[in-house]
Amino acid sequence: MGYLEGIGLEFNEQMSGWIGQGKTDFEEGRLAGENAGTDIIFDLKISIYDLERFLDISDHTARLTGTVTFEKLGGKFPVRDGVFNLFTLDPNTGVRKMIYCFRFAAADGLTYFLHGYKEVKSDWGPFDVLQDMTTLFTKIYKGQDATGELYGAGELFFKLRDLPSMVSSMTVTGNASIKQKFDVIKAFGYFALGILREEYLHDIDPLYDTEYENLVLSGALKLENGDLTTFFFVSGAHERGFPWGDGESFGDILLLIGDEISGFKRYCISKRRLEGLRIDVDRGNYSYDGPIFELTEGYATSFSEMGAGAANLVECQASFRIEFDATRFDFPPFPFLLSKDLGPLADNWNELEPKIREILPIDRPLGIHIVPYTVTVNQGRLSVNKGGSVTGYDIQPDKTFGEAENSTFRNTKEPTLLYSYICGLRPEERVARVQIHSNALRGQRQRWIKDHLEAYIGAMVSHIASKEILLKDGTLKISKLAMGQEDGGAGVPCFVKLGEPLIEVNNDHFPTATFQRRIIEVLDPEDKKCFALEEDMDLMKTEPINSGAEATVVAIKIDDPIVALDDVLGRTEFFKTLEDKFSKSGKPKESFSIIIKPNFMFAYNKADRTTYTDPNLVNHLVSRIKDKGFSNVTVVEAQSSYGEFFDKRSVREVAEYVGYDVTGNSGYKLVDLTLDRSEEMLLGPHLGPHHIPLTWRDADFRISFAKNKTHSYAFYTLTIKNIYGALPLPFKFKEYHCNRDIYYTTMEYLRAFPVDFGLVDAYVSADGPFGIFADSQPNLTHTIIGGANLVAVDWVAATKMGIDPMISDYMRLAVDAFGKPRIRFLGDKSVYRPWLNVPVILTLFTHYGLDTNYYFGYLFYLVACYMDDSHFNFKCKSGFIVELRKILKPLKEAIYLQAPGIRSPLNVLIGKLEELLGS
Repeated sequence: MGYLEGIGLEFNEQMSGWIGQGKTDFEEGRLAGENAGTDIIFDLKISIYDLERFLDISDHTARLTGTVTFEKLGGKFPVRDGVFNLFTLDPNTGVRKMIYCFRFAAADGLTYFLHGYKEVKSDWGPFDVLQDMTTLFTKIYKGQDATGELYGAGELFFKLRDLPSMVSSMTVTGNASIKQKFDVIKAFGYFALGILREEYLHDIDPLYDTEYENLVLSGALKLENGDLTTFFFVSGAHERGFPWGDGESFGDILLLIGDEISGFKRYCISKRRLEGLRIDVDRGNYSYDGPIFELTEGYATSFSEMGAGAANLVECQASFRIEFDATRFDFPPFPFLLSKDLGPLADNWNELEPKIREILPIDRPLGIHIVPYTVTVNQGRLSVNKGGSVTGYDIQPDKTFGEAENSTFRNTKEPTLLYSYICGLRPEERVARVQIHSNALRGQRQRWIKDHLEAYIGAMVSHIASKEILLKDGTLKISKLAMGQEDGGAGVPCFVKLGEPLIEVNNDHFPTATFQRRIIEVLDPEDKKCFALEEDMDLMKTEPINSGAEATVVAIKIDDPIVALDDVLGRTEFFKTLEDKFSKSGKPKESFSIIIKPNFMFAYNKADRTTYTDPNLVNHLVSRIKDKGFSNVTVVEAQSSYGEFFDKRSVREVAEYVGYDVTGNSGYKLVDLTLDRSEEMLLGPHLGPHHIPLTWRDADFRISFAKNKTHSYAFYTLTIKNIYGALPLPFKFKEYHCNRDIYYTTMEYLRAFPVDFGLVDAYVSADGPFGIFADSQPNLTHTIIGGANLVAVDWVAATKMGIDPMISDYMRLAVDAFGKPRIRFLGDKSVYRPWLNVPVILTLFTHYGLDTNYYFGYLFYLVACYMDDSHFNFKCKSGFIVELRKILKPLKEAIYLQAPGIRSPLNVLIGKLEELLGS
């Protein structure tokens, strides 16, 4: 029995306001009711019978009694069936609400239902807390519940002058000592103030607090025909902030049932709050009544797919009841207790923790405080109603075993906590094994000092807080995990995952990363197979934004770039996309125009392969296209600002320099969009009347084949930014950076002339602050990425850089203009290592230092730019500029490769420093 179990709290509350009959809007109803004099008052007593149960994560419910006075319906009436819920989460929005609902019989003999809520939401910081806490948005319905006819709507208000009387009315109920009475009021106050602090002071509070209850069962079910089958069941309620302080929540169910025909039946659901779910681990009760989805195809689904609907999800109705005995085991929180062996500290913590609870009954200890339980089932039944057909399963207690947790996290918001978890169960031996791996999840990887500080903290946290919890033979054992070579192989081996997941739910509503819960099969450290719950996170955010479409993106990482490109083309169904577009054109294949836009006009030295799309990859793509019978293939580029400063900078000259075929022998024409015949068109307010190259305008199928590079303006340059390079005016710094806008002009160009497919040459890549200009020590990323949607392709490619894709204005505008589809990702998800992104301060300098002052920016680029001087000649003959360039030569040699690929000592040093910073 808990310290506060069986002890309750009662207090009175009065609210008054106005209801407008026939109104549906709360404010309109209040104004109409005020004008009509339809006052409403209720005097209520809120009764919490068991404070310990009330403070449980899945149950903040109390009873309402009292009276409601509404002269419009005939006077004062007693409240019936009143329910109060404090700080419940809205299942759709995640916003906290205080809900008041009750029935009353009016003078006309009819029953009415009142439903009101206060919305606890920080719209403008701590300043709206009083308004939120005192305004009750109210509706009255005719009938027993909110399905009845709406009578009216309005607003009621709690008056601050009544606060002292409400506080003084607080009465502790139950058999409580004087100290317990004080602690009950204190615990309730800590709970309420903690929620308000979390909501209204979250921007200034360096900590986050969260909790969860979770139940995992593995064993046997009896079918209605008497046969037995295996099952694995997972369900949890996770408060806002779990597991890394994002402010999101979820309640979920994952159920895997053995099936002779299909192998497994898969059921799942995840919502911000799962209405009808009740988990009480300490008291051994679990129940759920509500919707659940059968996953009919594949093994994976997501939070957003459940909300929007998906073809492989069939909605059913579930009724689950489980009664069990839970044996609690205690051990100290981590990672904040620094000890090689946590075991001996457990006894000390078990003595200390109740004392902390007595002093501060609701305060959580700092750290990850996991309280595990072993679970033996007394009885349980799982019923699923699919289209009116009910299938029931009885849990077999002697063949079923489980693990449960009732745990809290209290942690710092920075660094973001990486949390990976596997719980494997061997029910026949009554063994539960939990392995937890903690680390720091770095964010944008663009703040060098912060990133590396977090990396070192993460390494320390991983060493301290990567543990195994073994529950066996009625005992708990904590052991260090063997996490890799850095640990010298010491510790318990990790679970070995076998095959693909059996069922996976991606909680993709989290802003930081997708939190995944899945059921898997594993080989445990004793080399025994078992089912397990795995929790992990995925930085690849695949959910849609402003789009109902889905797009496949493939990232292949192997040593042969040609093989990787072929794999990408095959798995993305590139040629099906091409053939579909061709069939709609009505043209013969020989006149169907295909153009490929690589990136090579910023190449400064052919020895630095990071600055241009590999011509061998382009040649191979052209060859594959021609094999399908298409002969009208053109490779296009437009001249860049480098042509203002150096000679031999036409598209043909640069293409020939870096290795593209300018003769036509490789099966494609080469077109300089700057010199191409054009027609003036008005494409948008930023481009204005603009000469559009006819080759680009008249193309039937456009391909953006980008190079994988960081960018000092846009953080990264990929398939969308590559289309900026197709804008025809040669002196782009003046025409687009200074006179127009590099971002909006690209969107207008894309909107007018859509691109049908995107490819990224990430075989060798350029990172660091100067990636767009040079990377004398290239990253051997050995990856090719592709897909039919540029937003999706760039989203994946930017994520692999370890950066939030939305940090770029190109991506933000593209998502606004075209939407981000749901991404069906195939291939390698790993983040590039080492990889150094562009610091924010550099992008501020380029935007607000160079672009806002043309003359300063022109002078800067004139003296700072560099080119292979054995091939390209500097045009400007000004003695002043020539001298400035000589002065800056050592600095440029530190950044750029010298002809024919020589690196200065300072260049080597800077390369090693960037590698260290990006590792």
